[in-house]
Amino acid sequence: MKKSILVLLGLIAIAVAVVGFRPWSDGDTAGSLPGEPRVLLIGVDGMDWERVERLIAEGRLPNLARFQREGAAGVLRSIAPYRSPSIWTSIATGKTEEKHGVEGFLVDRGHTAIATPVSSNLRRAKALWQILNAAGRTSGFIGWLVTWPAEEVDGYIVSSSFFRMLEWDRRETENQTHAGRMARAVYPPELLGEMAEFRVAADSVPIDDVAGYLGTTDHLDDAEVQSLLAEITRIHASDLTKLALAEHLTRTTPTDLVAVYFRGVDLACHTFWRHMEPETWPWELSPETVETFAPAIDRYYEQTDAIIGELVELSDESTTVIVCSDHGFAGHSGRADFEGEAATGFDMHREEGVVFVMGPGIAGGFDVADATVLDIAPTVLALLGLPVGRDMDGRVLTEIMEPALLELRPVAEIATYESGDAPEGEEPIPSPVDDEIREQLRSLGYIE
Repeated sequence: MKKSILVLLGLIAIAVAVVGFRPWSDGDTAGSLPGEPRVLLIGVDGMDWERVERLIAEGRLPNLARFQREGAAGVLRSIAPYRSPSIWTSIATGKTEEKHGVEGFLVDRGHTAIATPVSSNLRRAKALWQILNAAGRTSGFIGWLVTWPAEEVDGYIVSSSFFRMLEWDRRETENQTHAGRMARAVYPPELLGEMAEFRVAADSVPIDDVAGYLGTTDHLDDAEVQSLLAEITRIHASDLTKLALAEHLTRTTPTDLVAVYFRGVDLACHTFWRHMEPETWPWELSPETVETFAPAIDRYYEQTDAIIGELVELSDESTTVIVCSDHGFAGHSGRADFEGEAATGFDMHREEGVVFVMGPGIAGGFDVADATVLDIAPTVLALLGLPVGRDMDGRVLTEIMEPALLELRPVAEIATYESGDAPEGEEPIPSPVDDEIREQLRSLGYIE
């Protein structure tokens, strides 16, 4: 699988030679606190602490093992009922959904004929990109949930809807109508013209590049296997597209904070859990699909670890890297509070996500305890030398920071970053891919 992952990453020609060094040398966790601080925030939807811990012990996640060895690592507790749009907004704001206003996947205010995917104008709390913008700092966000339409920032935002739009027929990407529909998906809009070339199209990925996810290639002529193979190929291609864009924008548009969101682990778990644990699925599964896709989830974790390693290579010596997830994953019957034959949708999620932090001034080999998704935004602000809002519901994870770092950048507070202005609107702003978003939510069991 490791060889296969290298082939997959080679598909997008990652130019790590442009950087030319790792941000930290082995055994030098704290470093010398060089230069102006930067943060790289890597969001991995659905990454589960128990599974990560096992795969690290088996030697299968070398990059996250390095985080655990040279930095801080542990459980990141989520917030029930574990709905990703709400939680990723909490991660970006440091506030609960009661304050930020994003409660789920869809909004039905009674004024539209059909529930609409939640949009960025409905958020009632300042997110990290807005906070940094007001402080004269720069940020870049790629694929983060609830960023359609993309808001104005000093830096860039590539909204989650952009990647759905890229899945349209490639022949459309050159015509003006298509470009007009995509314009609000990216800020600044002039970036749009250079981004399509970084797309890793699912239909261009050869079978050899995804064979490493499979337990066997003996059943590739089976119709159901072919359908599931197409699904994992799409999942894989989307994550590699985000990696390619992150590499490009990090080189061409450096910012104080870069945040990249990957959804592949969560999608792989929803799609292939029944094949990994067929005993938890009460309906019939074909032996061919079980034999083919039983190892897909663990191997997608390996792929994600390789992506994390590539992103670390793109960071400079003043960058602190944070890897976090919005929730863990219990599967079809793993949640203690679940009652029923088989869980689907967010009923498959559980509280124990992950957090890994590595960089200058971060304590090596530190076991994180009592951290929650609400703590990420305050910690990012503190690492960047910015004050934390006292109205945030999270806290700074000072325990993972060396005394030298806390002395150099002591944690400061302000009352709030909020302006008191009302949200930009009470109605969600439709995107051109709302139908596709609803269909995927339905297929994952998030909506009926």
